[in-house]
Amino acid sequence: MVVAQGKLEWQQPLDELPRPKKQAISRKSKPSHWKSVLVLGLTVSVAAALAVETINLTVVKGAQIRVVEKEITSLKSNNDLLQVKVDKLRSVNRIESEALAMGMEKPAGTVYMAGTLPVAKSQTGTVPTQTASQPVTEQPSVLKQISQKFTSFFASTQR
Repeated sequence: MVVAQGKLEWQQPLDELPRPKKQAISRKSKPSHWKSVLVLGLTVSVAAALAVETINLTVVKGAQIRVVEKEITSLKSNNDLLQVKVDKLRSVNRIESEALAMGMEKPAGTVYMAGTLPVAKSQTGTVPTQTASQPVTEQPSVLKQISQKFTSFFASTQR
């Protein structure tokens, strides 16, 4: 079925057309304007409060770091002084003077300590056949005699 369109043309005077109320439109736009200003103000206030708190925390932590660094340098200097005292107390001259003050006597000449040296194992893991109880019959070489005198000299200077 085919229907033709019809045109209706009529005119009404503009005075008779209904107009929207201006008061209703203006009332709706003002609250939304104030709401956006209020939301913007709250957002700026919260951001400013966070910024102030962050700056405050940074300054406080920086001051705490400086205090701790000063304490570290103070403790390092005290540690150095204590290390100097320890070195003085460990010195051979002080120990010798304290021993003499307690009534000990300084040994005369070279002092040899009796003891046994550990026996070294050979590469195959067997112990050498010569033991410490068997006497050594051969004479030490000249090089060995010189090294013994050299070590005894330095051992005597350490006492």
